[in-house]
Amino acid sequence: MSGKDLTEALRALMEQGGGNPAVPAAMKARGVAGISRASALPGGDAATSGIASPLVETAYADRTFHGNKTITSSDGLFTLIIKPVKTIKFQDAANRNVTIEFKAPT
Repeated sequence: MSGKDLTEALRALMEQGGGNPAVPAAMKARGVAGISRASALPGGDAATSGIASPLVETAYADRTFHGNKTITSSDGLFTLIIKPVKTIKFQDAANRNVTIEFKAPT
């Protein structure tokens, strides 16, 4: 495509666009969004729902474990036997019990 063809194509686009490209066309008027309202159930503050931070572990003896898992290094020289944690029990700031359960490693 020659420079003359490009100039002609640009001129045609300018005429088709309806005027000066430096001045964008005005946006169409839009309606105003309606009023939205929200409500919450009574007593739904942070002290009565969810977990209140901080979590404190109740006791190490309360932990449960998955069966032993053997991990071998990629070169086969080292073998490690681990006992993965299954559950840990906590108490939150509001003295509620919280249990975190972990999946067994694969």
